[in-house]
Amino acid sequence: MAVWGPDAPVRDAVAGEAAASPSVPRPAERWIDIALVPLIASGLPLLVVALAAVARPDFRESLGIGIFSNYALYAAMAGFYLSVLAAIAFLLLLRGRRIGEVFFAKGGRVWTFAAIPAGISMALGAGGFLMLLPEAMQQEMMEMNAALEPGSLGEALCLLFVVVLLAPLAEEIYFRGIMLRVFGRHFSFPVSTAATAIVFTLVHGHLFPVPGPSGFVLTAIIFVLGVLLALFARAGGNLRAPFAMHAAYNATLMLPGVYTLLFAQG
Repeated sequence: MAVWGPDAPVRDAVAGEAAASPSVPRPAERWIDIALVPLIASGLPLLVVALAAVARPDFRESLGIGIFSNYALYAAMAGFYLSVLAAIAFLLLLRGRRIGEVFFAKGGRVWTFAAIPAGISMALGAGGFLMLLPEAMQQEMMEMNAALEPGSLGEALCLLFVVVLLAPLAEEIYFRGIMLRVFGRHFSFPVSTAATAIVFTLVHGHLFPVPGPSGFVLTAIIFVLGVLLALFARAGGNLRAPFAMHAAYNATLMLPGVYTLLFAQG
């Protein structure tokens, strides 16, 4: 089903209509999924670590050696996003549905192609705007992101896999798929979009480590990105376009660092 198809109408159906009419399929996503997905996704990595610690007594010692490396950090990020995707796939499976048919139905090809340059333009615009900020604010932002910066080409490729594929896929299904569709059945599209963008922004947490002006600037950029992603989801009728935009945005932000590493290798 398309994101804005018959199983996720926007203020078109009276509550309970889907359940009352056998011709209207029940929505694949539910209110409870908004809480269940992060809970399951957080629990799965902990379960894996616990089982590994039981199976291998030396696991904790080996974990302590590499826990502060970039590879360990990227692996933890990848593990969480994979857990999000697994949680969503599991909940849909219980309802006889699949991720592809619910969120990535065919259609909206024009919007998908348009989303790629839109994501690149958004990233370039955000980067250009940040360069106009006072030097002290720029330094503060660089220090905040220093922990994620790759130090080698191998680390850069691992981080690219996470931020260009896994993160956009998991975040789009959760925010623009589940959350936006659930909100859209009860509120208008502008309200649903704003609410989803606010949650999307807060989850990225720029206000917490950087509570000053720098944090507000980064928060505003992420909020605008969240609104644009919702608009592409509605226009394209599925998550292909917002995924493409999100991936293009993240890839564009990473390219300067990857280019620097490649140049340094040469």
